[in-house]
Amino acid sequence: MQGLGPVTFKGYTLAPFQRRAAAALDTDHNVLVAAPTGAGKTLVAEYAIHLSLQKGRRALYTAPIKALSNQKFRDFRADPAIQDAGLMTGDVTVHPEGRVLVMTTEILRNTLFEDPGRLHDVGAVIFDEVHYMDDPERGSVWEETLLFLPRDIIIVCLSATIANLGQFAAWLERVRERPLEVVEERKRPVPLRHFLYHPKAGIFPPGRLHLVRTRFLEHKRDHEYQVRDDQPLLDELIHGGKLPLLYFCFSRRLCERKAEKAERRDLLDRGEKERVEAVWKEARQEFGFDDAALESLHGMVRRGVGAHHAGMLPVHKELVERLFTAGLLKLLFTTETFALGINMPAKAVVFDSLTKFDGVDFDYLRTRDYLQMAGRAGRLGMDKEGLVYAVLEFEDVLHAPIHRITAGAVEPILSRFDLDYGTLVHLHGAAGDAAAAAAWERSFAAFQAREHSKQREEENRRRMRLLLKRRFEFLEAMGYIAGEREVKDRGRTCLKLYGYEIQLTELLFEGLFEDCDAPALCGLVAAVIHESRRRDEFWRNALRPMRGLLRRAKEVIDNALETERAVGLDASLKQIDEAMTPAIYAYAEGRDFEELARFTSAAPGDFVRAARMTVQYLRHLRKVAELSDPRLAALCSESIDAIYRGPVDVRAELGLRRDEELE
Repeated sequence: MQGLGPVTFKGYTLAPFQRRAAAALDTDHNVLVAAPTGAGKTLVAEYAIHLSLQKGRRALYTAPIKALSNQKFRDFRADPAIQDAGLMTGDVTVHPEGRVLVMTTEILRNTLFEDPGRLHDVGAVIFDEVHYMDDPERGSVWEETLLFLPRDIIIVCLSATIANLGQFAAWLERVRERPLEVVEERKRPVPLRHFLYHPKAGIFPPGRLHLVRTRFLEHKRDHEYQVRDDQPLLDELIHGGKLPLLYFCFSRRLCERKAEKAERRDLLDRGEKERVEAVWKEARQEFGFDDAALESLHGMVRRGVGAHHAGMLPVHKELVERLFTAGLLKLLFTTETFALGINMPAKAVVFDSLTKFDGVDFDYLRTRDYLQMAGRAGRLGMDKEGLVYAVLEFEDVLHAPIHRITAGAVEPILSRFDLDYGTLVHLHGAAGDAAAAAAWERSFAAFQAREHSKQREEENRRRMRLLLKRRFEFLEAMGYIAGEREVKDRGRTCLKLYGYEIQLTELLFEGLFEDCDAPALCGLVAAVIHESRRRDEFWRNALRPMRGLLRRAKEVIDNALETERAVGLDASLKQIDEAMTPAIYAYAEGRDFEELARFTSAAPGDFVRAARMTVQYLRHLRKVAELSDPRLAALCSESIDAIYRGPVDVRAELGLRRDEELE
């Protein structure tokens, strides 16, 4: 084992793949670790942080979701070897000069463009869940960050298993201009066993599917075979001691309904109930919530049952996570976000369905997504194996690609490279329009096209160059750039807005913010950034004070959309979405959080997320206005104060004091 790196770290005996990664980091190599969920990738990240701090340099930790960022911040703050940790997520900035700084990838990308000097003392950057580069909406940000990050910074990329690992690694080594060690671990520390379930077949392994299929073909018109019932499965797992159990649903409402139904079971003994009350009391002192507001949750968790999804209030999710970590929730119904990064394994996992709505239609799960969730089954040091069960519909028994989902090759990472308007303004000013084409030539998109065929490479190059040309024409027509490298006032403003930059810049320059008071400014910014869910409803009469303002805002953005079409682009800018505006306006006027159900049908967690994003963009606007428009800067501060209260205030979730200053 000589040359494999340290045998132990932080009291843990390192697995061979962890030692290989540590040895590579000891020699200043970049590292790409691909391993199943729960295999121990995080320890490699912590070793890279340890080396960076040893050399007197800082380390950055990027994650795809804010919940994971918040968890890492708390972990690092509690780590005696670090303690000096900071956080930048857009929702909140805490101690940005910390030796270890946790941030979303978007903020790191923005820092590279706005103030790269702030990275002068950074020795390492960890990209957690780097396969998120495949995300259609946000993946380009990851790719741009990997492209533009200074070459002297060591990168550690942590990924689930991916099909094109060699291709991705070859691209990384080329663009980072530094040797890259690829460390792949296919073996899970706790192996998984997969099972299928239908009430007419019971629990059976995938290897018996063909026999079950043959029998089901004889019952195509038998109504009893079409009935869905997962209660016998839950009964068998509970009575068989297969707890704690994570039950994945792909609908928030379904999570709640199933949890309410399961609440009839009592899964805790007297001692466990007392421990639930102790955790609850401690959280009440920390968060200051009223028991009456959480009465239904309290009753549920006292019986060992819970629900967890993005529509819940942050304090609800925090309570559920604490109780689950403490082993006091035996049956948890949750959406797939629970599987992303957050380390909370169970003995068994159940999939309510193998199909999921992808934004357009329902389709069967990707292998990678299935394995990410299934990987929560099996607790290291506690279980010999993790148990995974999939509930099948009648049609699934006959047609579902079971083998592909449960045991097939995981999907490759596909490039989503797509330079947005803000990035193009930055590149125009820094190096001229040709810099955008040069960036594409170095992208993973170009690398993949090049490896495919010469014809594909040329087709992609022509398409990308035409797209960039038209986007630069749009920016010039809108007055953001001019000449070879000139960035005009609108362009300089948009560079400080980081998302929805065209809409907010246009509203600012067209004077719409001048006519706002604090509630109206909050409501208008919310309308720009919010994207409502299907079936969200709101009280339209509450828009009366802002109706004229919103109509003018729509006209301003329509003008930008028409300009996009005029230069040959598909209209891409998001138009005003008023669905959350009445609730944000009412809250900024001073309404209590409990009153907001009158103004929106959206889930409480969705309101909190929208309000926090509104605060984030109000901070961006304030920064823009500080030198040129003191009145607007003061109005932004007043607006932030109006809505950054109650559950919108993130400090309690992070273990910060209420009086602790945030940036």
